[in-house]
Amino acid sequence: MNYILKLKYVNTQETKTMCNCKNVDFGTFGQSEQNRTAVETCYGKIQEIDNCILDELQSLWRQRVLTDASCCGHNKINGSIIVPNDWVEFMKSRNYIEAENPTWFYPKSIPITNKLNK
Repeated sequence: MNYILKLKYVNTQETKTMCNCKNVDFGTFGQSEQNRTAVETCYGKIQEIDNCILDELQSLWRQRVLTDASCCGHNKINGSIIVPNDWVEFMKSRNYIEAENPTWFYPKSIPITNKLNK
């Protein structure tokens, strides 16, 4: 599945810290082991996951929720958990807040600091 990510940056001087990431850039997998852990995902693949949301993702996977992508936001943008269309209603039923796209949700494990108006 291909996604075009539209990232909305926030002024981190005006917002509280969203997660524990320090100086982590997007797409730097394998370069910052202190912020990510390699785990087996819901699809049975080994993938690096941001530590800030790892427990939350593993909890969703135990409930058999499939996730397509996720990111804690690295204190630059709000975090997101992306699910296939089949899981949108489940996420809403668990009080997840929809993000910029109908299949994107804000993680509960880190604060939302820049909610976008719909």
